[in-house]
Amino acid sequence: MLELQRPDTLVERVVSAIRTEIDSGRLAAEARLPTEQQLAEQLNVSRSVVREAISQLKADGVLIARRGLGSYISQNPTGTVFRFPSNNGRSADLVQMFEVRLWIETQAASIAAQRRDQADLARMAKALQEMIDKRSQFDVAAAADVEFHRAIAEASKNDYFVAFHDFLRGQLAAARKTAWENSAAHSVGGSADANREHQALYQAIADGDRQRAAACAEAHLRASAKRLKLDLPAME
Repeated sequence: MLELQRPDTLVERVVSAIRTEIDSGRLAAEARLPTEQQLAEQLNVSRSVVREAISQLKADGVLIARRGLGSYISQNPTGTVFRFPSNNGRSADLVQMFEVRLWIETQAASIAAQRRDQADLARMAKALQEMIDKRSQFDVAAAADVEFHRAIAEASKNDYFVAFHDFLRGQLAAARKTAWENSAAHSVGGSADANREHQALYQAIADGDRQRAAACAEAHLRASAKRLKLDLPAME
């Protein structure tokens, strides 16, 4: 039976519990992982927490997905993890990470405007509505924010970008929450500015306007950085 032991965030604790099962040999290479529902019940967490943990483990190369069959332990269950250099979270690190997002996510938004289908748009719209409805609940709104941007990544129809997005979002989870809290503290209506930016980005993708989608993605990322008191360099 899986057990949670570390007093970290729920996602980190689920990741740790799954890694412990792998390290112990109870989950061997190429074994099928229990379903999201089974893990949620065993660990007494929500399925969204399990899903986030599984996404992180997939991004780390610990798990692999087999279409229609679920998640499996990879042949290299220790994973192949890439991590950004860190200087104890100083603002210069966040500037560089946001700059990477600028380079990549503006192009992803442009491609998503060309390749998105109705299922992609429905997923974006659902996440956007969740952000609006739960704007005063930072954890819920932040999860919906992640879902919105992941839907854009998936709309690009490029698995490599989706995997990179899953890795990057883990690096920026704390920054995203801080941005929402700063926005709520300094603007009437909480995160209204961020919601308007998301709405504009969604509409550009829905309209199939690649140039406007890229511009909206850049505007949103720059505004998000400013909510963290970061000044991003201009894109040449």
